[in-house]
Amino acid sequence: MSNEELKRYYDMFTDCWRFFKKYSDVKDTDEYWESVVNESGAISKKHGECKIIINLVLAALTELERISKEMPQNAT
Repeated sequence: MSNEELKRYYDMFTDCWRFFKKYSDVKDTDEYWESVVNESGAISKKHGECKIIINLVLAALTELERISKEMPQNAT
């Protein structure tokens, strides 16, 4: 794999990390989730909606959703 290809992977992982970090303080509001969805779509488009970026974004979204479901105010 070339250095250029590795840089593309690095950029994708870094963008997903920054996305996850930005939204890691999960809020149970429509505004929060709308922002999460919009930014996740923008990241995917930025990287050409290739399989790896879709998988990375989906993993971050899945984890944010898991955190949301485990928040005390959402417990039944």
